[in-house]
Amino acid sequence: MKKVVMIAGAGDAVGLRLVKDFLKKDYAVIAGLLTGQEGVSLPEGVLSVTLDPLSHQSAKDAAAAVAEKYPGIDMIVVNYDNCPVRENWTILDEPDFEAMKLAYEYNCLGPLRAIDAFRPLLDKGEGKRICCVTSADSSNNAARDIANYPSHVSKAPLNMAINQLFNGMRPDGYTFRMYCKDVSAGPAKAGEYAAEYFTRNRSNEPESYKHSDENRLVLRDWMNIEIPW
Repeated sequence: MKKVVMIAGAGDAVGLRLVKDFLKKDYAVIAGLLTGQEGVSLPEGVLSVTLDPLSHQSAKDAAAAVAEKYPGIDMIVVNYDNCPVRENWTILDEPDFEAMKLAYEYNCLGPLRAIDAFRPLLDKGEGKRICCVTSADSSNNAARDIANYPSHVSKAPLNMAINQLFNGMRPDGYTFRMYCKDVSAGPAKAGEYAAEYFTRNRSNEPESYKHSDENRLVLRDWMNIEIPW
């Protein structure tokens, strides 16, 4: 039986690349199209559901629709970004706190809404893996600019939220992946290496068991480089 992956945020360049790469790996793919992505063309045979990142009920409705076909799923990938275009707006400009709150609702709470809604299906699956697409500017150490600050400050708490989930769910057999996309990549390279990183078993790699990617939360970029938090 094929493994099943739910990709929440499958309609942008990174999401579409993930859909295609998971299909190549012979996964059954569920494409979660976010608000504004409904018109995206998907490969034949891909089940699609819609999600509003700002609505927990929308995520629950999507999970219920998936449950009608799949009693369990092996992996969820959350790929949310309400600031896909890099802006020159900086934290030194006149603040727009409403924009900052919207970015937090979308980029941090949106993924948590999806994970919570699909967790019952993950509990019934065999893979038990939660994956998150983020960016290097979510790291205190990697952020080197002052631009696009609503996106920056909304993705850093996402890291902490996933870390908290890791602390609580790793003892139950869950594993986690955090992939930092290349913000300068075009559609052809967007999401490159993500599916490979999400599906690889890293428990037998040269690091010790304690320090393998299965037993700690790690940020890695599209070149497999670990990014300090």
